[in-house]
Amino acid sequence: MRILLISSILVVGLFAGEWKIQNDPYYKHKVSQFEVLMDKNSDITTMMLGDSITDEGEWSELLGFKVHNRGISGDTTDGVLDRLKTVSANVKQVFIMIGVNDIMRGKSAEYVFENYKKIIKYLQEKDIKIVIQSTLYIGESRKQNFNSKIEKLNKDLKEFAKNNQIIFIDLNPIFTKNKTLLKEFTYDDLHLNGKSYILWSNELKKITTK
Repeated sequence: MRILLISSILVVGLFAGEWKIQNDPYYKHKVSQFEVLMDKNSDITTMMLGDSITDEGEWSELLGFKVHNRGISGDTTDGVLDRLKTVSANVKQVFIMIGVNDIMRGKSAEYVFENYKKIIKYLQEKDIKIVIQSTLYIGESRKQNFNSKIEKLNKDLKEFAKNNQIIFIDLNPIFTKNKTLLKEFTYDDLHLNGKSYILWSNELKKITTK
């Protein structure tokens, strides 16, 4: 029972050690699925890319058109870098949110930011439009010293986006107060509930194209 509990915690990305997400069966199974789907559904040109917060969204229903959901629960910027090869050639725009698991496992904001730039460079070389979404602050029971790092990461991302003509969407003003995820939007101080996804998707609809 204890082993199963620990495994479950790892999968949802709550473990703060140096565990490698790329070695997790859930990560491997999801990536293998993305690989076989790469050349299918040529009409889908929008991708949501990230960790469990992206993974849990029913994006096609939320946005009203078909979307590649390429979130993987527990994923990190290293994990995203390792699976960028599965991005379909048909994709024209990517909405990315990643980094909270890196920070919860002890990585610095600077480390995450450097990986972010590598991800963006790869996508730009594929002529893909990128929209950076702010990494969300963590709720009261989990925040520890993580939110100060998240703040630093978002500041760097916003500045980078401004200097490189990339759209940056700051979702934290919607979901947080005093740099803390509000209880009304979460059941575990990390992931989002249903009404949060409605608010999130409404922000994306303002700029997205099918």
